Amino acid sequence: MSPQTERYEGHFSAPRQKKLRRMGGGLLALLALLLSLSRLGSEAFKLLAYADVFIGGGRMLANADVQQVDVGEAVNGVPVFNEAPSVEPTQEYILRLDDGTTIVYQGHTYQLNRDLSTILCLGVDKTLESTEIIGTAGQSDVILLVGMDTKTGKTTVLNIPRDCYAQVDTYSINNHYLGIESMQITAAFGYGDGQAASCENARQAVSRLLYGLPISSYLALDMNAIQAANEAVGHVTVKSLIDVDMGKGVVFHEGDSIELQGRWLDRYIRTRGHDLEANAKRNLRQMQYVTEFSKLVVAKSKGDLSFPVELFSTLAPYMVTSLEIPDVTFLSSVFLSHGADFQFRTISGTFGKLDGSTVLYPDETDLFEAVLELFYKRVD
Repeated sequence: MSPQTERYEGHFSAPRQKKLRRMGGGLLALLALLLSLSRLGSEAFKLLAYADVFIGGGRMLANADVQQVDVGEAVNGVPVFNEAPSVEPTQEYILRLDDGTTIVYQGHTYQLNRDLSTILCLGVDKTLESTEIIGTAGQSDVILLVGMDTKTGKTTVLNIPRDCYAQVDTYSINNHYLGIESMQITAAFGYGDGQAASCENARQAVSRLLYGLPISSYLALDMNAIQAANEAVGHVTVKSLIDVDMGKGVVFHEGDSIELQGRWLDRYIRTRGHDLEANAKRNLRQMQYVTEFSKLVVAKSKGDLSFPVELFSTLAPYMVTSLEIPDVTFLSSVFLSHGADFQFRTISGTFGKLDGSTVLYPDETDLFEAVLELFYKRVD
């Protein structure tokens, strides 16, 4: 049957989603530190070649350009979530493939938000340098998908944990395509050149994870950018979420106030334990830093509207991006004029081990509903 004339029903179950929580500060932190947003052209809303849908624990690849549709536990022969705890399907949704942008879920109809601008923001664990040897580009320790409604100014941030179990396009060290493998999504950046190809591979992996959601642009920053941004806004101060040894006899305890600068900043946002939830705990500190950083950026920007662009230029040596200065200027003005705050959400799931590495198996219902809430509009 043709995906152009038929529609497919899928089932899955998991606990209900957590509500979004509002964070002070705002996207200008991401315009600078993780920067945000480029205009999403209407052509990006076509879902490109595919729309990914989960059916009974497996994934169906529905391609509007072909007549064959694979339904089952694998895509292109690669098992999907076969290591995850099994659940009995209890809920339903329908993806209409007439235009690839409409979803019917629990009796309500949702359409992709055509006023939305999106960008994938990556924090890379090593210096961004061009490489011809695939696998040496580093990994993305921070993965955020930011969306702004350019009419309302509503801005949302979806945090994707680095350990999230996902399908990644893999390549040999000589850049020959090997196929899709399931692994930690952080590894997607490494299958590239450390520049645009790495960012594109990460974008593909995130889009696939989010049911074929189109992602218009990307921005990757290395750790040197965080130090530069921190200096540009004045040092960020936080209340420590952990006991942390800063070295040279300096130890901070949970609840202590820390002015983050130099090695203290690096230690606080990068320290990672060895338990299953170690990265999730580190991610909380990173989001805490982004929030406090954003407050300083917003304060400076309200006094000087050129500050976001100046900060963008300051960070240019430490970034790879498809953004341009006009995008930053436009979106920062929209953001400031609508209250300068954003809603933050993270992917939840079950932690486990796979080939010796910690993985987060996403809660499918929670993830699906997050995508609907953040990137679609209910139209009925």
